[in-house]
Amino acid sequence: MTDRAPRLLILFTLLVAFVLQLIELPYALAVLRPLFVPLVLVYWAMVVPQPTGLFTAWVAGLLLDALLGSVLGQHALGLTVMVFVTLQVRGILSLYPIWQEALALTGVFLLYSLIMFWVDGATGHHADPWLQWLPILTTGLCWPPAFALLNAMTRRAQHDPLAL
Repeated sequence: MTDRAPRLLILFTLLVAFVLQLIELPYALAVLRPLFVPLVLVYWAMVVPQPTGLFTAWVAGLLLDALLGSVLGQHALGLTVMVFVTLQVRGILSLYPIWQEALALTGVFLLYSLIMFWVDGATGHHADPWLQWLPILTTGLCWPPAFALLNAMTRRAQHDPLAL
């Protein structure tokens, strides 16, 4: 795989994740929206850890903070810790079937959400409990299809770097 292809693909998938995260949805769908940016960052941390890394998570978090109007550094902290944990366990997780990997990564998404809840509580911002807990479950359930889709895109980029 060329060095340029994964970086462009990482950037492209992160931009799509940001757009999907920012689309306004009715309440019934908003509570089921997966955590797209953490999902994509975890995928890239597991598959191509070098260009993704902690710095990318921190920058993506700062951008997410600015776009969502949250406390500056809230998502940056959560995404950085989440990617750090993912980088520590990626060798072990790659040995398991995809459904066990999804179950384990649900714990990583829970850690990210707990950091978000902690900062929200410390700043006096109280969100709807459904908006706090259901996205963790839907993100875990979305891991297998998201992994398959992103993996197919990565393999295609390996064979033809210009075919993003």
